[in-house]
Amino acid sequence: MGETKHRTLTDALKAEILSDRYAASSAIPSETQLSRKFGVSRTTVRKALDALRHEGWIRSVRGRGTFVTRQGAARKIGLVVPGVSYSEFFPPIVDEISRLTRDSGYTLLLGNAVDRRPEARARQTISFVRDFVAEGVAGVVYQPIEMIADAEKANRAALSVLDAAEIPVVIIDSDFTKSPRRSGYDVVGIDNVAAGMSVAEHLMSLGVAKIHFQSRPLCSASVSDRRSGVIAAMSAFGAFSRNFRDFKAEPDDIAALKAHLRRGRPEAFVCGNDTAAVRLKISLEKLGFRVPDDIRLVGFDDVKYAKIVTPQLTTVHQPCEKIAEVSFRRLLARISDPSLQPCTISLPAELVVRASSGLPVSTKKL
Repeated sequence: MGETKHRTLTDALKAEILSDRYAASSAIPSETQLSRKFGVSRTTVRKALDALRHEGWIRSVRGRGTFVTRQGAARKIGLVVPGVSYSEFFPPIVDEISRLTRDSGYTLLLGNAVDRRPEARARQTISFVRDFVAEGVAGVVYQPIEMIADAEKANRAALSVLDAAEIPVVIIDSDFTKSPRRSGYDVVGIDNVAAGMSVAEHLMSLGVAKIHFQSRPLCSASVSDRRSGVIAAMSAFGAFSRNFRDFKAEPDDIAALKAHLRRGRPEAFVCGNDTAAVRLKISLEKLGFRVPDDIRLVGFDDVKYAKIVTPQLTTVHQPCEKIAEVSFRRLLARISDPSLQPCTISLPAELVVRASSGLPVSTKKL
């Protein structure tokens, strides 16, 4: 019975907070006052308050009282992504954060930048964060703007709007600054440099020496880090200077690909993501090359394309649901304690070996 009473009281206090009766940083009544108001014992009140503290709705200051947190007063979380149709990486993250916000008593405000033009997506992102400030969100999970000429400046402009309103931010996927620089925000993703190294090491273990890296002319920080990882692994084996080359073009730019191959054919292409890898495979086939017989192919993310393409794609698996969960938990921690030191949380990423990277050179069919 006592357990039921304190849960009922917990829910009643949450309802009062959500009804805007208490603003952020406003004091709530004392244990004695709450005991009289709800007709329950102080022990029941204490249990209910402990539950609210644990969930981040309130905080107690010795000698001053108990206060509603920003997290308690604004049960809204903002999420900015560059269009769920932009990449298969984002829908599972949106789904998981949506579930977590719902289960934690929050409302999710989704800023889904759907425009296909990168500059327009950047403008949409600025608009979303301004809307979030107007809505009084408790915090924001933020995917950086990318593929524009000055992406770092655009991201700082967007985030400055949230900083000015003292709204906590956690960045997902990768920082918007190029390694080893840091932006000063919490970042949750995989170690993209290590992932790139694992891809190159896998290819070199098969006897592959000439590895070229495909990326768009304006690539994201995560893709840049993957490239750095490939270079680092090849350099460790003394194979970088004569065997690595960049292919900076859209993967379905046939003319650019033909010109690139004319200057020297790689034994393997590593692409910045799986979608690009599948598009590059189609381009290679149009030019008469077979994967993996003529040129091996590796991607990143392990999206559905990786499994349905023939041959199936060797790739690095992104733990999307775990990235979403850790990002959300870190955001709640930062809302509760804004003084936390910024950190980068790098989750394990598994290399998934499939047919597109081919057989070892010694056993490869002639």
